[in-house]
This record gives sequence, structure tokens and C-alpha cells, in this order.
Amino acid sequence: MERNVPLRGLETNAIENVYVFVADSVRYDELPDRVADRGRSFKMAASALCTPQAMSSIATGRYAPRHGVTWFNDSLNASMPTVFDLEIASGYNEVVWDGRAVGDVLGEPGSVDLETVEEPFVLFEHDNGGHSPYVGYEDRSTAEMFAELSDCEELRDLYRRTVEASTDRFEERLRLLEERGLRENTLVIYLADHGELLGEHGGFVGHGLPSAPEVAYVPAVFVHPSLGNDHGETFLQHVDLFPTIRSLVGGTADRVETDGKSLLSPIEPDRPAYTQGIMRPNESYRDTFMDPNYDAPSVWTADGGYVFNETSTLVLPLTATYDALFSGYTGSFAGGPSTPKRLLNAYRHYLAGERTYGEPSISKADARGMAERISSITVETETRSLDEETKAHLEQLGYR
Repeated sequence: MERNVPLRGLETNAIENVYVFVADSVRYDELPDRVADRGRSFKMAASALCTPQAMSSIATGRYAPRHGVTWFNDSLNASMPTVFDLEIASGYNEVVWDGRAVGDVLGEPGSVDLETVEEPFVLFEHDNGGHSPYVGYEDRSTAEMFAELSDCEELRDLYRRTVEASTDRFEERLRLLEERGLRENTLVIYLADHGELLGEHGGFVGHGLPSAPEVAYVPAVFVHPSLGNDHGETFLQHVDLFPTIRSLVGGTADRVETDGKSLLSPIEPDRPAYTQGIMRPNESYRDTFMDPNYDAPSVWTADGGYVFNETSTLVLPLTATYDALFSGYTGSFAGGPSTPKRLLNAYRHYLAGERTYGEPSISKADARGMAERISSITVETETRSLDEETKAHLEQLGYR
């Protein structure tokens, strides 16, 4: 049973601090070698296909329907415990981006300076990772950048250069921990909030929709001298982070129910994981037949998964048309198929009631039952209006 403990060998008695570096939009198959070589790496299921939903799952240890966040104008219910409630110094920082969009979603946990924070601490830092706009296009919007790119190879090359620049920043944070003498006392966790489509499945680009393995599978690397450098075989989930951190640093949140498992305990190597795929229309269309305009929960195991498209048949053609022609991601990409072919590919993809990828280790019937059970949960969040600065920032990132 010891071999089924993902973080076996970790010297837990030495750990006083946890530092989490969340690299946005880094897919599992694009994990840089110099990150993987730092520690024990795993394949992980993202809990959702976009940042506000995924980050909320990481912070609460709950699948997305159980925390209720669906977009940047939602905030976690104030009564819902998060990793920032563990009664030690804790905080959330943006490494590159200005603005407070994600921090507001997480309930404004406050900032902590890694250069001065005293032990013990839990610190999450969110880096742009492989998120657009890419290196060299920082002064333009995602839509403007994609309109200038000519083909998928150019797109992928820019994406990889952007991930490498993010990796430089990750290594700078490791050096800071080393200079402060904190490496022995700190478990460092590198992970992504979701992946990224780079022209697959008929030319899709970006994330949020549609649901596909390139967006659902993300890397996780645990860095500590006692772990060495290897690859863990257990299939992990975003929701495992909260119970793992809680196990290490303790606190009154011990009694909080989560959907994940502590990685310090034995775990089934290929547990099925739920990933939310839901996109809401802008406020003027909320609570109409257009809400949601994409609803495709999915269930994944290490080698494949099922996507169950529950979007209304009235809305699906509109969603396919929007993504293919008008979105800040696929709709803005000038390369790839011609406009008619892109539209045809989008219709073919979105109008499918369900899709199977790879070779899942769970049956379709069991996966559907799991998806229906979790998707049926309703949790209220605190909804607010986004200020103009935040709206402009999100539009620059491709969220029209």
C-alpha cells in the first residue's frame, strides 16, 4: 500500500511552509523538462476549463458545482472554508498580471511577500504561464495577437516560449527560497489551473470551451529534497491540494469536507476525476434560454475520458458559431482552416451529444452517473459587477 501514497518519502516533519506556483494554461504534455526535473511529477485532472472555476476548486478542495463559482464576477461564499483559513500566514499573489480578478473570486485572501513572510506560511502565486497574449505580444490583446499568427506551428512555438518565460520566474522563486534558507522547510508545488488548445480537433484555440484532454490534463510537480526526481504513477486531481496542505500544516479546517484526498495517504492510482465545462453568457442573458451557453461536464481517468454535452440544442448552434468566428480565441485565429471549414468543424464538434477520448478506465455509464450526480449540486455564490478596469484586463486576455 505504501507505493500508492503519491508523496511517499516526503519528510513531513521538516515541512513548515507550502509554496504553490500556479502556471496558467500549461498543458500536461507541455511541462518543461527543467520543471519536471525539479521533483516528483504527476498527471493531474483540472477541475474546470477556466481560471475562476479551477482556482476555486484548488482553494476549497471541492468540485466546481460544490463551490458554485462559474465566472470572474462570482466570489466564493464567505462561509466556505479555503486553504487560506488554516490559521497560519497565508496569501495570494499575481506574479505578472495587475488586477485583482482572481483574488476577488477567492474571497480576497490578501497578499504575502515571499521575501519577508515569516514561517509558517502558505502562499499561492498565480503566473500567466502559457496564457495569451504570448511573449512579444504583451502590448496587444489576445484577439489582436491571434489575428496576426499564420499557422499552428507558429502558435505553438510562441506558446512554448511563453511557458519558458514563466518557468524562468518559477526558478527565480526557488532561488529566493534558497537564499532565505527555506528550501528544507518548504514543500513547493508547481501546477497549472487548466491546459490549452493549440489547433487540435479541427482548429480550436484557447480554453474554457470546448472540453478536450488538452485542456483537462495538467501537470503537477512536488519539489522537496526528500522527494528526489521521479514520476509518480498516481492520477491526481486539483481537489487533492487542499486536503494535502491541510495534512501538512494542520489547523481548525481539519473537519472540512472535501472531494479530494490527501496525497500523504494511500490513493487509488486511477480515480475518475470530474471536470466542469460550463460557460455563462454576459449578464444581459443570464437566466434566459442562453444560460449557460456551454454545459459539458466530463469525467477523466489517466488515459482518457468522456465529455457529456448537456447544452440546450437551441443554444448549441449559437455557441459553435460564436467560438468558430467571434470569440477572442478560436474565432480570432487567422491561421488554420478556412472560415467555412472552421465553422463546419465547430458544428461537428459541438453538436455531438457526447465524446470519448482515449481509453478511460471507467465505463461510460458509470462516468455519466458520476457527472450527473456532481453536476446536480447547487451552491450559492456572491455575485458582483466587474469594474471597467477588470473588464478591460479580461478582454485583453481573450475573454470577450
